[in-house]
Amino acid sequence: MAKQLRAATARYEGRTAAFVLTFGQDPEPGAGQAYASRINASLRKARPHMFTDTTTRDFWNGGAPGTADLEIYFYTR
Repeated sequence: MAKQLRAATARYEGRTAAFVLTFGQDPEPGAGQAYASRINASLRKARPHMFTDTTTRDFWNGGAPGTADLEIYFYTR
């Protein structure tokens, strides 16, 4: 998962995320939210400098299991 997240966030290298809203997809709300939580934990492993002090929130969105939508909000300079 960390490798996929590194690839997906490569274009934002050098920026710092303020907060991330992650919508884990699954037919079941609990499973989708748990998947979102795993993704948010992996963000810090994938890009420690980008997500070190980032606030994250885990949400559910009905859909195919094992996929997610992320809304990443960066600090502006």
